[in-house]
Amino acid sequence: MNPQDLLSIHLLADLDPACLADLAPLFEERRYCAGEVILRQGEPTEALYFILAGGARVVLTDGEGLRHTLARLGPGEMFGERALLTGETRTADVAATAPLRAAVLPRRHFEEILPRFPELYARLCRHLAAQLGNWAVRHQRDEREHRETLASLVGWQLLPEFESFPGTSPWARELNRRIEGLAGGESHVLILGERGTWKDLVARLLHFHHPDPGRPVLFLDCAAPPPVLRESARPSREGQDSVLLEMAQESALFGHETDEGLYARGTRRGMVELADGGDLILRNVDSLAPRAQTLLSEFLSRGSYRRRGEKERRAARVRILATSSEPLDRMAAGGDFDPELFARLSAEPLELAPLRERKKDIPAIARRLLRSLARKHHKPARRLSPEALNLLLDHDWPLNGSELQQVLSRAVVVCDGPMLTAEQIFLQPPHLSGGRFNLLALPAVERAVRRPYFPGLLRRVTVPLFLVVILYTLFGPREENVANLAVWTLWWPALLLAAAFTSRFWCSVCPLEAIGDWAGLSRRRSADPPGWLRRFGPPLSMGGLIVILLSEQATGMFSWARTTGLFLAGLLLATVAADLLLGRRAWCKHLCPLGRIVSLVSRISILEMRSNPNVCASRCHTDDCIKEKACPMGLHPTGINSSDHCVLCFSCVRHCPHHSMHLDLRLPAQGILSRPRRRFSEALFAVALTGTVLAAKGGPALAGRPAEVFPTTLWSGPELSAALLLLAAYVGAALACSVGGRSRRTLATFTISGLAYLPLAFAALFATYLRAFAEGGERLLPLLAEALGLGRWIDTALLTPELGTLRLLVPLTIFAGTAFSWILLGRLNRQYALDRLGLAGHRLLFLLTGAAFAVLL
Repeated sequence: MNPQDLLSIHLLADLDPACLADLAPLFEERRYCAGEVILRQGEPTEALYFILAGGARVVLTDGEGLRHTLARLGPGEMFGERALLTGETRTADVAATAPLRAAVLPRRHFEEILPRFPELYARLCRHLAAQLGNWAVRHQRDEREHRETLASLVGWQLLPEFESFPGTSPWARELNRRIEGLAGGESHVLILGERGTWKDLVARLLHFHHPDPGRPVLFLDCAAPPPVLRESARPSREGQDSVLLEMAQESALFGHETDEGLYARGTRRGMVELADGGDLILRNVDSLAPRAQTLLSEFLSRGSYRRRGEKERRAARVRILATSSEPLDRMAAGGDFDPELFARLSAEPLELAPLRERKKDIPAIARRLLRSLARKHHKPARRLSPEALNLLLDHDWPLNGSELQQVLSRAVVVCDGPMLTAEQIFLQPPHLSGGRFNLLALPAVERAVRRPYFPGLLRRVTVPLFLVVILYTLFGPREENVANLAVWTLWWPALLLAAAFTSRFWCSVCPLEAIGDWAGLSRRRSADPPGWLRRFGPPLSMGGLIVILLSEQATGMFSWARTTGLFLAGLLLATVAADLLLGRRAWCKHLCPLGRIVSLVSRISILEMRSNPNVCASRCHTDDCIKEKACPMGLHPTGINSSDHCVLCFSCVRHCPHHSMHLDLRLPAQGILSRPRRRFSEALFAVALTGTVLAAKGGPALAGRPAEVFPTTLWSGPELSAALLLLAAYVGAALACSVGGRSRRTLATFTISGLAYLPLAFAALFATYLRAFAEGGERLLPLLAEALGLGRWIDTALLTPELGTLRLLVPLTIFAGTAFSWILLGRLNRQYALDRLGLAGHRLLFLLTGAAFAVLL
C-alpha cells in the first residue's frame, strides 16, 4: 500500500516516514459500494479499518427492529478497534454511506506492530480515552433529553389529587356534570381558560372518568415539546428557533424516521402512535406551529399520519383533549390558527371561569387543598382561621388556582399547628411595575448582598457598641453622659432614617436579637406563636411604644443617663426572655416597640424586598426558600401583606435558585397604596403615633411648662393627665373626621384614611430628635474626648461644631410630612372614593397638627 495514503489517517498522522514505510506493506486496500455493510452486528471483527475516502455510519438495531444511528465516520477515522481489542462480537453494523475506500489492518499484523511501535500504542490509548469522554458527554446529553421527554409525558400529573373539579358554586356543579357527560365519549374536547384555572385537571378528569380508565393517555406541552436537537449549542436566531420548535412539535406528535430532519438522530415514535386507542392531552395548543396545525388537522380528518421521512401512512385512533389560555376563535378568525383544526377541536368546548368570578368556590378549594398539602409536607394543619380565609376571599388571584395552591403550600410549610393563620398567608402583589427599579440588576449590589457574611458581619459592630452604651449609661456620669446623648441625638434619628430609606434593614443587625442568638437562648426555630401573641402582640407593642415616647419626656431620659440605661437594659432582658419562652424572633416580630415603629415607617420606605410572582408560580415547585433555608421571620417574599416584616437579611436572595428576588427602589406611597387588605389596628397605630408625639410635647405645654428640648424634671400629675387627654382627643378627632355623615361606614373609612397620618407622624418624631441633635449634638465630641481621657491633651473647644443652623430643617421636615400626608390621602380618595366631608376633616386635622408641631418643636 502507498505510504502517502496512510498520512490521511488520524491515528498515523505525523509518524516518521520510515515508520510509515515499514507499516505500509501490512495494510490491505479495500473498496465498498454505498449502502454495503462492512461489519455486521453480532459477528466477530478480525481487522482494523481506516477510512481513506468516502463515509460510513454505525447503526444499532434494537430488539423491536428499530435502527438507530450511533455515529457517522469520515476520512481519516477508524472503526472496529473496540471489538478487535476485546475479542467480543460487534454491537452494531457499520455500513458505507457513499463509495468507500479503506485501509484494512488484519488482526495478526495489528498484534505484531503494537510492541514494535510504542508511540502508536500510546496514540491508540489516547483515542480510546477521548472516545470514552465523548460517550460520557453524549450519555449525559441523552439522559437530559430523556428527562425532558419524561417530564413532558408525566408532568401533567403534578396536580391536586381531586376526584372531581373542586367547588360548590352552581358553575362548578355544572362543570362536573359536563365532565361526566363528555368523559365517556370519543369527541375531541377544547378546554379554554385563563392561566392557572386548572385546565389540565379537567383534561385529566375527562380521561379518568372514561369507562375504560386503563386506556393510554399521554401529555404534550406544545409550547415546550421534547427536544430533537442533540447539539449542546442551540441556534439563537428567532427564525432558526421557530424551525426547531416546528420540528420538535412534529416529531413529538407523529415521530420521525432515522436521520430525518437536520437535527434528529435515530427513530422516534410519536405520541399519536403511542396513545393509539386512548387520549392525548395537548397543553397550549395555540402554540402549535402552522405546519404542525396542518398535520394535526389532516390526522383528525383522515385518521392516519406519516412519520417524518416515511412514505407509508399509519392509522391511529386518538381523542384530543386540548387546552389553551388564548381565545382560539379570535386567533382562527385572524389567521393565526388553522380554522379547520379549530372547528374539529371545538366541537365540545369547555370554558373555565377565573377564580375571581367564583369566589364562592375558594373555601371548598382551600379545604381540599389543605388536606393534600398537609399530607405532602407531614404537617398537622387541618383548618384555616376566619382571618386567613378572609384574606383568600379578598384576593383577586391573577394566577387563579395555581396561585392559590402555591399560597397554601407555603402556609402549610411554615405552620406547625392545626390551624393556618392570616400571618402565614403570603399573597402575591398585583404587579411589580410602576415607579420601581430593581437594585439587584446592578452587579455590584448583587455581589454585595450575596456574600454570606452580609449583613451579619455588621452585628460585630452594633453589639459591642450597644453593650458599651448600656454600661456607660448605667455606671458613667449621671449627667452630661456622652452615651446617653448619643442615644437621643444619633441613634433614634438614625433608626428612623434607616427605616425610611432601607425599610427594616436595621432589624437584621439589631443588637437585641443578636445578643439573644449568641447567648444560645433562641437558636431553635420559632414554633407557631400562641394565639394570644398573634391577637395581642401588635397592640402590646404599640402600647409599649406609646409608653416609651411619653416616658422619654416624662422621666427626663434625654438628660438622665441612668434612666436611659435602665430602659435599654430592660429592652435587652425582654428580648432574651421572649425568645427563650416563645421562640426565635418572637420579640422582634410581635412585641418589640422599636420593631413596631420601624415596621410602620417601612410602609413609606423607598426600599422593598419582593420576588417576581411569575417566576415563583412557574418555576418553583418545592418551597425550599421557606422550608429548608427558612426566612428568620417565617415569611415568603411574594407576600405583599407581610412585606413590612421583612428584615432584609438577604437570605432569600442567596438561596433562590431562580434569581426571582427584587430589591426595589419604589415611590414611598406604594407601600400603603398597594396593600390588598387593611386593618383597623394599623390605621389606629398611625393616628395614635401622631397623637403620642403631639402629647409628648403638647401635654406639658397645656399644663403651663415651657417647652424643653432636654427636660430635667419628672412630669407632674397634671402634665401627665394633660398629655393622655390630648392623645385621646386627637384619636377621637381623627375618628370623628371619618364619620362624614355615614356613621355606619366610620370604621371602614378610618381604616383607609388612617394610614395617611403615617408620614406626618414620622416627620414629627424625626423632627423631635433632629431638634435634640441641633441643640445637643455639638457636645458629643467634647464629651467623648473627656470619656476617653483625652481632655488634658486636646482643646475640647476645637471639637465643638456649630449645629444651630440645623434648626431650620425642623419646620421644613414638618411641612414635608404634612404635604406627604395630604397627597397620600388624595391618592387614597381616588382609589376608594372617600366621603368628601370626612376628607375635608382629615385635611384640616393635618394642617392643625402640622402647625402645632411647628410651634412646639
